[in-house]
Amino acid sequence: MQRPTLADWMTPDHSHWSFRHVRELIPTARIRHGRHPRELPFAPAGDLLALRFEGTGGEHVVGEFLAATRSDALVAVKDGKVALEWLAPGVRVDEPHLLFSVTKSITALLAGALAGADALDLDAPVTDYVPEVRDGGFGTATVRHLLDMEASYRFVEDYSPGIDLTLYRNAAGWYPAPPDHMGLREFLATREPEGEHGRVFRYLSPTTDMLGWVCEAAAGLPYALAVSQHLWVPMGAEADADVTLDRLGMPRAAGGISATPRDAARLGMIVAEGGAGIVPEWFVDDLTTGGDPAHWAAGDYAQWLPGGCYRSCWYQPRVDPDCVMAVGIHGQMIYVDRPRNVVVVKQSSWEVPDEDVRHTDNERLCRALSRALTAEEPAAAAV
Repeated sequence: MQRPTLADWMTPDHSHWSFRHVRELIPTARIRHGRHPRELPFAPAGDLLALRFEGTGGEHVVGEFLAATRSDALVAVKDGKVALEWLAPGVRVDEPHLLFSVTKSITALLAGALAGADALDLDAPVTDYVPEVRDGGFGTATVRHLLDMEASYRFVEDYSPGIDLTLYRNAAGWYPAPPDHMGLREFLATREPEGEHGRVFRYLSPTTDMLGWVCEAAAGLPYALAVSQHLWVPMGAEADADVTLDRLGMPRAAGGISATPRDAARLGMIVAEGGAGIVPEWFVDDLTTGGDPAHWAAGDYAQWLPGGCYRSCWYQPRVDPDCVMAVGIHGQMIYVDRPRNVVVVKQSSWEVPDEDVRHTDNERLCRALSRALTAEEPAAAAV
């Protein structure tokens, strides 16, 4: 294999390898696990790889779908036990995989944990924690605006990539940049105002980097250490995770965490178990059912998830009740079905970053597995 570089690590020729070896390409900070991992006993639930489900283009078989869609790993957990674990050839169970924007959902759970510890006021102005951004686009936003992607400022989230995204990734250290190029903090502080906060869902990744900066200030800790202390250790992670850093040490709280599939499942179990004593139950209840559907319907992704909603960096499909998803480009997903106590994690290396049909098929796959694990659908067919 020709080793990827910072200039080409996200291309289809390299992504299957590089998404599992990010720390060899970009500076990272360790998110340390503790001494007492939570056991996830293996309890296979029949031949789930033979399960059929209805996708956007017709019927799929789970095992064939995974093999055909550049999937890297899938773990399904029911009642704290691993019902299905699938790995693509060459993928190891102990390899941390880049989660992309699933990281946003982790940052939101960190905010919830800090709120539960009375260290963070979710309704406070951002400038209470980070006064450095008072003159920019975040200057009049609240922490809640960040959590719900309702902060409005000048930025275009174009994965082609467009000029804004390229400059953003230069600042974050994901693309090559001149030595004097701005870092991520300066990039956030210099966003220009555009429109009113709190009116409509606007999917802008720098919003969650701003939330990560707020969490650092509220916790009085570097982001990686805060995630370790407030989430990774108490949830019983079995491996270290890591988060990418810019050249000045700023973490990419919107998309830079890599974690093993099983630890991603443990993270979803925090939500499935009503906070698990790690995040306040009220915060989890709110991210499951709260939010403003009108703001979603007028926002960026309404066509992809009609009738859905977004709250505290988690998506609500609102097909089955009390189900939420963390979603990342290139095919990452944590699907949580709270009533059924099921968590499904899917990690992928799609050749295209973002496609509604593929995200929808991932959601339908996870929903089918969740229903099958509760015997509500025949083992061979689910919609």
